[in-house]
Amino acid sequence: MRGLIEQIAVLALGNVATTAVEVKRKTIGGLIATVFLLTAYVALVMALAFYVAAEAGPVAAALVVAAAAMAGALVVLAIVAVLNRQTERLMLQRQAAMAARGPDPVTARLVAELPGMMRESPIVTTLMVSSLVYVLARSRGFGRRPRDRS
Repeated sequence: MRGLIEQIAVLALGNVATTAVEVKRKTIGGLIATVFLLTAYVALVMALAFYVAAEAGPVAAALVVAAAAMAGALVVLAIVAVLNRQTERLMLQRQAAMAARGPDPVTARLVAELPGMMRESPIVTTLMVSSLVYVLARSRGFGRRPRDRS
């Protein structure tokens, strides 16, 4: 039993160091890209305001920029609402399909044995269950896909 737990732990925690480096790199890169995108956005808004101000005056320029920002915000909110509704509908369909299939016999037996295992060795049981959930989640396509390192 201990060998199986060790193998699952190595499989689950094998890429922790590389994942931490990747997360740091992506975070820093994302922050730098965000600064550049915000700078470009501010420059675009200022250019629009200057162009409209030259044509129609500063008050009209402020109104045009405000109306464009409001329209953009409403479009983004509508798109997010539609995507959230689609995601919720998809999750409800998945839950209904899982409920229609019935419980998995292996999972049902594991859940039945879990209280006794927790009383005997809570730390090892917690590690085993979390590793099993991690492996199952990775094998079913949830989360990040492992990279081919060859």
